Amino acid sequence: MTDRVALVTGAGRSVGQGIAVALAAAGYRVAVNDLDDQRTKKTVDLIDGSGGTAVSAPFDVTDSAAVVAAVAKVAGELGPIDVVVNNAGVVEGNKSGPFLDSTPEDWQAQIGLNLTGSMNVIHAALPGMVERGWGRVIQISSGSASVGMTVGSSIYAGSKAGIEAVLRHIASEVGKSGVTANSLALGLMDNVGPDIPSMKPLIESIPVGRLGKPSDVGGAVVWLCSDPGSWVTGQTIHLNGGSVNGR
Repeated sequence: MTDRVALVTGAGRSVGQGIAVALAAAGYRVAVNDLDDQRTKKTVDLIDGSGGTAVSAPFDVTDSAAVVAAVAKVAGELGPIDVVVNNAGVVEGNKSGPFLDSTPEDWQAQIGLNLTGSMNVIHAALPGMVERGWGRVIQISSGSASVGMTVGSSIYAGSKAGIEAVLRHIASEVGKSGVTANSLALGLMDNVGPDIPSMKPLIESIPVGRLGKPSDVGGAVVWLCSDPGSWVTGQTIHLNGGSVNGR
């Protein structure tokens, strides 16, 4: 158990919700972020119902001023932020497809969320971590950032690869301050439609024989935040059931 504070972005549902619930179960006071405050409240209610402590923190990670204000508000409600988990990563109304069919507007939407948005949150919370001598920055990324694919995810993958690179440098810069920074590159998760016929061969190709669950990601995040995980920094850890196809 701990009295530390964690901020999880995109935590109103799916993987983000699983991360928030796992951190709360480990004793963290959790700020639950999402664009939609109705989704944040559902996660907060779930945590409160299990005896944890959480507050709703709706804001847009791509709005740097809103991020700074939200980090200050969370600090006032729960205490200074010790852990940032950047999970927000799906553009509202997301459009995927081949690179040649994309537009500069599509590029900026993905880069704005996955690269700039994540940097906004880190930049706002990291100084306090360094000052206090302890902190964890965890980026939820994707296996598609390191393996070429034909599923129309080139811009998404590029934005994830970019933030992975940023975290490696941050890890080197702040390592002596007691702060670690790592990425979790996820494989196929159970929110992608396991009942779709085309998914069957992909699922069968995963050595452990199943899709990932939010609790799988939550468990990995909790470990990275623990003392036993403190010697791991600057890494991209592939959390994918042993898959070799990048998803």
